[in-house]
Amino acid sequence: MTSRLSRRGFLGLLGGTGLAVAGCGSLTAEAAGEGLRSALPLPRPFTVPLPVPATARPVRPGHYEVVQRAAQVEIIPGTKTEVWGYDGTFPGPTFDLRRGERTVVRVRNELPVPTSTHLHGGVTPPDSDGYPTDLVVAAGRGFRPQPGGHSSHHDLTQWTFHSGAKDYVYPLDQRAATLWYHDHRMDFTAPQVWRGLAGFLLIRDDEDDALPLPKGERDLPLMICDRAFEEDGSFRYPAVDDTLLVKAGVEDAYMEGVEGDVILVNGAPWPVLEVDAARYRLRLLNAAGARRYRLTLTPGGRFVQVGSDLGLLAAPVAHDTITMAPAERFDVV
Repeated sequence: MTSRLSRRGFLGLLGGTGLAVAGCGSLTAEAAGEGLRSALPLPRPFTVPLPVPATARPVRPGHYEVVQRAAQVEIIPGTKTEVWGYDGTFPGPTFDLRRGERTVVRVRNELPVPTSTHLHGGVTPPDSDGYPTDLVVAAGRGFRPQPGGHSSHHDLTQWTFHSGAKDYVYPLDQRAATLWYHDHRMDFTAPQVWRGLAGFLLIRDDEDDALPLPKGERDLPLMICDRAFEEDGSFRYPAVDDTLLVKAGVEDAYMEGVEGDVILVNGAPWPVLEVDAARYRLRLLNAAGARRYRLTLTPGGRFVQVGSDLGLLAAPVAHDTITMAPAERFDVV
């Protein structure tokens, strides 16, 4: 089950013919799980503008606050989708931070389910790792795993529950890199990320600043993922418990992974961005639950990779194609 975006392809995702070199491109979605079809008409590719996530602002130096809450947003034009998002957005706000500047992020949960926020790729103290059994429960809700339900096979003495909010402390004692944060709740990571609980965290440092890489509006974080939609615009997902409260898992046909038929970039379906005839830095993230992506530039275009999951490479590497597994990042020009 392989789908290929048409002629404008990957540059169409970014919108135009002036990105790095004039040309077009393609993005191929490589199936690893079971496909899930949407129940509503889908938009024509390259008609929806590419959104760029808002940058998180500190409430005071070194301290941020973000609220996990439900919100109605327009993803498929003409319909509304309820997302569970950090600050009610999908993706959540981008944290643009610097190496060595200790940062505290208070995550407040106002959702009907427990959450745990993990900084993927972060060098993080254990109590701020967002491990799956370290849960934040909305104030006044109360929650415990139920016998015979989700995670009843786990030793509950290892679980921790926080009421309302939790402070995550990030020393940021690591090189510049493109990281991302996402929900990590035991047994429910996939469906809760599917509903929107993910965003970027960028670490910068003097080494990265000194390189002649595109900056400002030409430094683009791009979260690529897939989703499917119900007829009313809500997310379609084959969970055995639609509330995501008690019983974990998906329908038997989707045990190898769930793959939607809509490709989203920064939460928009097959979007387009008008760009200058200049080089751009693309911070590519595969935020899909199961699907791999193969990216190409045509005719004759090449990606120049400058970084990976861990940060800058020792030297640039040129690629004719890039294959990205779930959670993998490529930093390219």
